[in-house]
Amino acid sequence: MRIFLAAIAILIISYFIRTDLQEGTISKAAFYSEDTPTGCTETAEPDVIPVTVVEGDTVRSLFALYPDEMDLLTRLSEFYKLNPHLKNQQPAIGETVFLPLSPDTGNSCG
Repeated sequence: MRIFLAAIAILIISYFIRTDLQEGTISKAAFYSEDTPTGCTETAEPDVIPVTVVEGDTVRSLFALYPDEMDLLTRLSEFYKLNPHLKNQQPAIGETVFLPLSPDTGNSCG
């Protein structure tokens, strides 16, 4: 019986550790210092297009329907910034999501 209870305790502890490592309880922003360079700073916000989800659509299938030069990891990061409610779930049918596209390359620094 002790072995059974020890096994259950180990499984529960490993579940909490795995969840903590995947989702995180410590804010990641605390580890990065915010350095503001002097002079001109260019803020390149990505362009956004709204898309209505139909049956069978996933995030990657939407990226395939609306291709862009942006690499996949950057595009996924921008997608989840625009649609934070979809971080742990797939988009629902009929829902409107925002897809990021590469920003304009125009230099606003003059």
